[in-house]
Amino acid sequence: MIGPGRQLGKYHILEKLGAGGMADVWLAEDTTLKRQVALKILPPEFARDPERATRFEKEVLSSASLQHPGIVTIHDVGHEQGVHYYTMTLLPGGDLKQKIRAGLSPQQALKLLHQMADALDHAHGKGFVHRDLKPENIMFDGREQPVITDFGIAKAVGSGTKMTGTGMSIGTPHYMSPEQAQGLADLDGRSDLYSLGIILYEMLTGQVPFDADNTVGIAMQHVQAPIPRLPQSLGKLQPLLERLLAKDPGQRYQNAGELVQAIDDALSGKLPAPAAKQPVQKTQVLKAEKSPPTGKGSGLKWAVGGALLAAVLVGGFL
Repeated sequence: MIGPGRQLGKYHILEKLGAGGMADVWLAEDTTLKRQVALKILPPEFARDPERATRFEKEVLSSASLQHPGIVTIHDVGHEQGVHYYTMTLLPGGDLKQKIRAGLSPQQALKLLHQMADALDHAHGKGFVHRDLKPENIMFDGREQPVITDFGIAKAVGSGTKMTGTGMSIGTPHYMSPEQAQGLADLDGRSDLYSLGIILYEMLTGQVPFDADNTVGIAMQHVQAPIPRLPQSLGKLQPLLERLLAKDPGQRYQNAGELVQAIDDALSGKLPAPAAKQPVQKTQVLKAEKSPPTGKGSGLKWAVGGALLAAVLVGGFL
């Protein structure tokens, strides 16, 4: 049983910092180096699967090669007494979700977006795709600088032949890209940029752009719903948002470096280039239908819905 006072290898567990679907987070002391670290422990149901546990360690070791001030430093990965874990730099400044709740100015939001995009540009250049960007995975260090955590973890614990047969991974529903919502396996950095677009909208307005009363409904909105309008006072940022949230990856910024330049332009007063035309209106909450419709076009709608439902079910979000 994991808890305060337990020794896990050279780590003395002090207190629980948080819990999530992919890992529980503990404050621990490295008794060799005499420093505090964040200790992330893989859930038991994942650790019992040898293939997934091995993949977890491989992905963490691989992501440890990322060296950037905007990406958390991985210190160690291992397993002890059947518990699989990794340790990373302790980030004392809370997460982005907390700052969104407190309120951010447009200038603060753009500055944070710039810093996150710069970190992604580094990671994507090394061949890494995050797959699960969300405010809870963006922490702050002691200097109040954003630091992206959990690179590769979504792929490690959320995919594999036993789960999907395709190697696909699914992100958190409110922040997943249309490609993820449709269960596509071949994701690239543009999927992360879409997730950044969701985060930008949330930083500017305090709410996510797409919502519904169930996970499948949220996923369908990512695929089908028009991009919502920002409030009139933020209208100059609409082209930037629309490029990030384009349904077609080919209409988005093609890499994070392009996004960094667009943010620089926005901060200097230049208008971002718009994406190709897409319908724009306020998003409506989709209600799950109780019986299949029979009208024209209903077959396609239900085929898409069925694919999304299957993807979400294997991703473990229901």
